[in-house]
Amino acid sequence: MSTSRALKPAETISNEEQAELLLRAAAAKLERLSTYACTVLCQDRLRGTMRKQERIQSLFRAPRSVYLRWLPGPHEGLQASYVPERDGASNFMAREKGLKGLVGAITLPHRSPLVDSMYPHHFRTNETSVHHLVGLAIELVTKARAQGTLSVSKVEPLDDPLLGKRATRVDCELSKDPKDGLRWPRTELFFEHESELPLHLRLHDFDGGLYGEYAFVDLRPNVAVPPSAFELKRL
Repeated sequence: MSTSRALKPAETISNEEQAELLLRAAAAKLERLSTYACTVLCQDRLRGTMRKQERIQSLFRAPRSVYLRWLPGPHEGLQASYVPERDGASNFMAREKGLKGLVGAITLPHRSPLVDSMYPHHFRTNETSVHHLVGLAIELVTKARAQGTLSVSKVEPLDDPLLGKRATRVDCELSKDPKDGLRWPRTELFFEHESELPLHLRLHDFDGGLYGEYAFVDLRPNVAVPPSAFELKRL
């Protein structure tokens, strides 16, 4: 499905219908995306303070394997990988840079208190992929629609400053009440025109502040990613 063709008759369909077309197109694209390489831009708000943006080299192999290496900036040199066939569905491997890395790679549960204290990201290693986030967006939109709380206030094309490309921004209100069980009251998804994927997202909190902002930039689809790419090496 071509997003550009789907959006031509915008004046005749609702914002909600346009958003659904975009998500369907993204899901269809992901079915043909078996691997990719990209740089993840990650910025979280923790305890009321927005942290510095992190830049992370990332590799992905379907269905769920992820490799992450932090580039210059916060946590520079840290590596993490998630290969459920290797470590189990609830664990991942991490390795520090320099002296800390001499102990080698260690296996940790996703919800380990150590992870919360040292690397307090909202998304875990196993969740830091385009595939996971598209699936999550579809899940949240489906739940909000079923509850009657979904409202799409805007669907607009623009130049995305993080992706450096043209994209369509979809601004969704999912809920006004935390008791609805949705993780965020409002999301902004930026669907890159070239890939038709939501490679940039902004998540808002119930207090009105920004929860986090994430982007998958310079995405190269279906590149060669051998099993050895997920091994954590000494840097």
